[in-house]
Amino acid sequence: MEGVQYTIEPSFYIHVKNESLLYCLVFKSGTTSWFYNINLWAGYSKEEILDAKTDNFNLARKKYPFEAPNVLLTTMKNTYSFIVVRDPFERLISAYEERLLSQLNPYYRDLAHRIYRKYHQDGREYGLPTFQDFVRHVVEEHRANNPCDLHWRPINDLCTPCLARYDSILKMETYARDMEHLANRTQLAGKIKAVQMNHSRRDSVERLIKKYFSQLTKQQFDDLYDIYKIDFALFEYSPEKYFDIVEQ
Repeated sequence: MEGVQYTIEPSFYIHVKNESLLYCLVFKSGTTSWFYNINLWAGYSKEEILDAKTDNFNLARKKYPFEAPNVLLTTMKNTYSFIVVRDPFERLISAYEERLLSQLNPYYRDLAHRIYRKYHQDGREYGLPTFQDFVRHVVEEHRANNPCDLHWRPINDLCTPCLARYDSILKMETYARDMEHLANRTQLAGKIKAVQMNHSRRDSVERLIKKYFSQLTKQQFDDLYDIYKIDFALFEYSPEKYFDIVEQ
């Protein structure tokens, strides 16, 4: 729009000054591991960080407060900045399973039931939405210009790579190699600790993709892809494997 100035959204950045590091959060793309390390560096105990009741984002904010967009953009010039990305639809599947199907978080448990009632007029108050229900919800919310949940918001809307400068873009698919590269270019060698806080997945990624995307009609898939197509292009992910499943 003419006259509108676009800038980065400071809510998603954590400036770890003691490590000269600037991290843009992409939820469902390695944030659990990074929150663990960032909060360790902040001086919090492992016990507090790993406590199921701890909100590690808010915990990190106590040590690393919000910074204004102009400050962050200046910081990027002399601080090592990075993001971690993931295949957009694998990230969507992860969000669907962990946030809606797990029923662990009260907010997302309620959201799951609301989505179910929206697309199933069977009189039931509670129910788990199918992946197709979830996709319909995401598309309809997008069309209504409603704020997209952070766990499935397009990466382009979170970290605006066209406006921000990143020294590294790590990928979950090559995470170990990319992490080694980041550690060697910073002062983090030997400081990054591995942690497994999320539930392990029983099915392979390939099986989950087929299971969920086979539920979608061609139109539903096209509508969904339209939301995430910039992410696919920016981070060089191919949507072909999804096209093949939906078109069968």
